[in-house]
Amino acid sequence: MNDTIAQMQSLIETLDQATELYDMGRPIMSDAEWDSLYFKLMQLEKESGTVLPDSPTQKVVYRVVSKLQKVTHSHPMLSLDKTKDIEEVKNFIHSGANEEVLAMCKMDGLTCSLHYDHGILQRAETRGNGEVGEDVTHNARVLPSIPQVIDYTEPLTVDGEIICTYKDFEPFQEEYKNPRNFAAGSIRLLDSAECGSRSLSFVAWDLIGSENKFETLSQCLAFLGDLGFTIVPNHMVNIGNEAEVIDLLKNEAASIYPIDGIVFKFNSRQYYQSLGATNHHFRGGIAFKFYDETYPTILKNIEWTMGRTGVLTPVAVFSKVDIDGSEVERASLHNVSIMQDLLGTYPRYGQKIYIYKANMIIP
Repeated sequence: MNDTIAQMQSLIETLDQATELYDMGRPIMSDAEWDSLYFKLMQLEKESGTVLPDSPTQKVVYRVVSKLQKVTHSHPMLSLDKTKDIEEVKNFIHSGANEEVLAMCKMDGLTCSLHYDHGILQRAETRGNGEVGEDVTHNARVLPSIPQVIDYTEPLTVDGEIICTYKDFEPFQEEYKNPRNFAAGSIRLLDSAECGSRSLSFVAWDLIGSENKFETLSQCLAFLGDLGFTIVPNHMVNIGNEAEVIDLLKNEAASIYPIDGIVFKFNSRQYYQSLGATNHHFRGGIAFKFYDETYPTILKNIEWTMGRTGVLTPVAVFSKVDIDGSEVERASLHNVSIMQDLLGTYPRYGQKIYIYKANMIIP
């Protein structure tokens, strides 16, 4: 035990010296080397059951990065098929041949994946385009709702949403449009001290690679709750009560969390995986959307692009709009006949238009 204490004290001194010199602009090790020593200290504390009073694991260490690094996901972070028609939800449920369905609030924030190994948070990454996201580990380390250490030693990946509750958003509502944009932009800040001051939350809604450990999604969520995660509000669905479940979850969560719909997923992990996926979405779930949120901007031009199949597609060019933390200034348009009904024979450049996010925004 004395050797372990001495090793821990040595690590603390090294980490404190490195942090002090880093803050003075004279770093003596890379971020990766610092993290490696930090994880080693955490592991020793966990194994020995002893935490020294001056340990950096007991105080928030704020980091500043020069840019967000791209990260290739360990699993596809695809979207779900979406609908605003309750009949499509009913058809989806009936297609499951009596399989159980779990309904969950569709959190309105930025999807994030957390990776743990030996019970320690190793990396946090945004969804991005579903294959490549951005490393936001420096910010995940300062959010109280993200456990830094969990009582589970095997590798674990947790998918969820970075959100800002309506209560936590109140001090910022005069400066920012809505909690979703606020959360999406805040988790991607380079300065973790600034991110930490913004009261973001992580809500878990899936445990990846759980088919061999848990038979159902509801079991996964219960397990994550036991580990200390905030889990998404959810209810089981019976055939015929889809609308009642939507109202139940909406009334239960909408005054607390920013939500924009209800997600329906087959509860059986094996059945869910057996349905596979398209290039865009998993077939084992569907999202019932309350509405399509629109964003006002000014039309500047319309360009035509030639697709790989030889089809000409009209693309609107407009004043920049911030959507989910990304600046957007181009969007696909409807076909020509619909455009004529909307705009007349000729589009009027300079007019006010509204755009909406049909799927995910790719940074």
